Amino acid sequence: MIFTICQSVKLIHKFFLAFFITNIALVGLMFVFIYMTFSSGFNDFVEQEETKHVAMVKQQLIELYSELGSWQPITQNTQLWRSIVEPQKKPGEPKTNKHTSTPPKPNSSKATPSLLWVHLPAGSLKTGQRISLYDQNKKVVVGRANLNDNPHIEPILLNNNVIGWIGLVPSKLVQSSPAKAFLAAQFHNYFMITLLVIALAFIMAIVLSRHLIKPIKQIVTGTDELTNGNFASRITSSSKDELGTLSNNFNALAHTLEQNQQMRFQWVSDTSHELRTPLTVLRSHLLAVQDGVFTADTKRINLLINQVDNLSHIVDDLAQLAQTDSVNLTYNNARTDLISIFEQSIENYTARFKERQLNVDSKSLAKAGKCIINGDKERLIQLFSNLLENTCRYTHKGGQVIILANKTPNNIELILQDSAPGVLPNDLQKLFERFYRVEKSRSREHGGSGLGLALCKQIVEAHGGQISLHNSPLGGLEVKITLTLLG
Repeated sequence: MIFTICQSVKLIHKFFLAFFITNIALVGLMFVFIYMTFSSGFNDFVEQEETKHVAMVKQQLIELYSELGSWQPITQNTQLWRSIVEPQKKPGEPKTNKHTSTPPKPNSSKATPSLLWVHLPAGSLKTGQRISLYDQNKKVVVGRANLNDNPHIEPILLNNNVIGWIGLVPSKLVQSSPAKAFLAAQFHNYFMITLLVIALAFIMAIVLSRHLIKPIKQIVTGTDELTNGNFASRITSSSKDELGTLSNNFNALAHTLEQNQQMRFQWVSDTSHELRTPLTVLRSHLLAVQDGVFTADTKRINLLINQVDNLSHIVDDLAQLAQTDSVNLTYNNARTDLISIFEQSIENYTARFKERQLNVDSKSLAKAGKCIINGDKERLIQLFSNLLENTCRYTHKGGQVIILANKTPNNIELILQDSAPGVLPNDLQKLFERFYRVEKSRSREHGGSGLGLALCKQIVEAHGGQISLHNSPLGGLEVKITLTLLG
């Protein structure tokens, strides 16, 4: 039941309750501890002072008895008794009882703040009013009629002979004693201070709760904005703690989502544009044939077939990139000879090379020997086919292609270089972007979709390798692929 209620309470209320309850518990325990310690120490102090006072009175009574030989002068002279049990201050003396002027040092087990004693006025205990005197036969001289009515009883000895008895009612046993009144006043003061501290704790709990909940509210507001599709939302981080780290992570996530949204829009726009071009050509030629403007001869039909092939090529590339973007993309990795696959791909493109009149030099592959990697044979064939197709399309007729293999104990580096035309340095890295072309009209002329190199990058990185583009020494493009060899 309690956990269910806690789960439904807002975080700011949880913070407030945590701070407030903790402060109340600490203040309450402190109040109880201080009051009990003070009360115990004060009672000990009062008891010591009363004991010293009784000892002083006994000494004066012994001196008086040794001079007069009886207690009769005290019975006949009340003022004499008062001067003994309640001595008057002499002119010029401090207005403090000599027996209560200096409080004793509390022992370590009952330590009490020394400042508390300054509140006890001298003589306020009125110990003398609670002292009784009895003769050696325990008959009252001054005070209570019965000796046993005094909780504290001491004999008065002169030369080891009992000359009388002195009785005392301790201050703590008197209902309206000054000590109890003083303790009650101190309790009231402590209680008022405790209430003040609790009020301050209440205010501080509210302030701290709002301070702590502020960055969390910003994050909640920000996530609501993201949920509503506002990926441009950002929050201000004003701390370096875990909440500050969470705010920075939120901003990084929002930035990533914003970029992904822009890329998605660009992707849809580019895809629709790429598909629209061949469809427009197909529609215009078919309408022209239908209207009798063009004749459906072999040349016209071949042109339409080429446009259909371009559409198929774009759709195939899109399907392949969609697969490589999938989190659950499966690769049938096995021990594979990379050189053998590359040589097979080159052999498959022999006809294309002859068609483009390209001179291909791949002798370096044979010199490298076997290069075993952990890879997917079909994906690797797809990689090399895309690279060779890209070379065939964009290298001028009669050009040159050189394929190199640099083998080290741990890696194999494959280099494909072709001749002119080249690529500007600013365009090199952009070639990996989907649908990017250095010259779009020329790329469409050769049937390119702008997806081949993007797909190559996906395949290489899926095999744990690296691919990079450079200017070729032959005047065209140089592609470098680095993969890890198996031991």
